[in-house]
Amino acid sequence: MDEAQVARLCEIAPKYGLHLEHQGLIITKINDQATTFDTASYMPDQFIDLLSKIIATNMKADLWQWQ
Repeated sequence: MDEAQVARLCEIAPKYGLHLEHQGLIITKINDQATTFDTASYMPDQFIDLLSKIIATNMKADLWQWQ
């Protein structure tokens, strides 16, 4: 990914329930949790798939912790 794509992804992410922060090509926060994903290592589709897996993991955890 390039920096323009990362910036755009951070702009549109809230529409899908994610809040992303970045410094250059590095995603530094996902939903207020610190991280260091280097987006230069991913094609845009691959990184979106990774974010989808994060959402799915969080949804599963919420389901099993629900009472």
